[in-house]
Amino acid sequence: MAGTAMWLGRREDVRDAVADGRYDEDEAISDDLASVRVAAEADVPVDMAVTAARQALERSATAPEEVTLLLHAHIGHQGVDQFAPASYVQGRTVGGSAAAIEVRQASNGGMAALHLAASYLSASSGSAAALLTTADKFNAPGWNRFRTDNGMILSDGATGLVLSRERGVARLLSSVVIGDATHEQVYRGDTWSKAPGEDGWPVDLRTRKERYFAAGADLLGVIGSITRNQEESLRTALDEAGVSVDDVARFVFPAVGRVLQDWESRKAMGIDESRTTWPWGRTVGHLGAGDQAAGLTHLLETGQVGPGDKVVLCGVGNGWAYSAAVLEILEQPNWTEQAGASA
Repeated sequence: MAGTAMWLGRREDVRDAVADGRYDEDEAISDDLASVRVAAEADVPVDMAVTAARQALERSATAPEEVTLLLHAHIGHQGVDQFAPASYVQGRTVGGSAAAIEVRQASNGGMAALHLAASYLSASSGSAAALLTTADKFNAPGWNRFRTDNGMILSDGATGLVLSRERGVARLLSSVVIGDATHEQVYRGDTWSKAPGEDGWPVDLRTRKERYFAAGADLLGVIGSITRNQEESLRTALDEAGVSVDDVARFVFPAVGRVLQDWESRKAMGIDESRTTWPWGRTVGHLGAGDQAAGLTHLLETGQVGPGDKVVLCGVGNGWAYSAAVLEILEQPNWTEQAGASA
């Protein structure tokens, strides 16, 4: 990993959302999230990605012509219907003839892009590099950041990451993605629509889940499946890297609410809260596909990890996909925190 960067919207205290009725008070207490990030009305998701990508490229000292692959991951609307976001980012960053591809794997999109890029570069030669970006802006009418789903709040932000064969501040030791479509319907629901928005806005994921379980799906069975697959992806990545849980300095998990963090299963694996980015993540909220790249950027910008430290990135996305990647920090970069144009 030669360079990383993030762009975050301005910080809004969740207590303000509770006070004006946008965020349920009981949910706010159980989620234990401190703030959400909100982009300005004029901010466009793909432009947020371009800003993060440019900074990641500058930090990496990677020449544009070295980039042979560009992957852009996101969940929602990128600024206009029916266009090519990855090509847009390419044209405003590295240009050239790199393959520019969109990655759509829900909240696991950033990790899926990392896994694919690592495989691509492993099969490449010379000084090849990949530019990975994520971006999402969860604004109305498409989304209700406090009510579209439960257990999390949806935040606006973007990330950039440069993966290189030649140089880096961190070495990628292993990467694992596991797919399990047994409970794919949880977030799909039981009806189809002819066009986006036909069922009305904002997107209502809560009702889809409620219908799935009302139809007879076993809630505990779904939770058990998610827990087992998350643990399997993590243990597999650690084994492939030859690293134990005790060797890891920091874990980066999705920035969702406390209940969804599943601290009990993590404690059973020997992972306690103090070795995660939760204290920071609860001030940011869920950045769609970008939680992991943003968390890593935070650790590097704040000097919380240094040469020799191992860092593990973990992800999960509906459908379902589970991922983990193990890194070894090689350098202590002299990066300052860049919170975004709207911070």
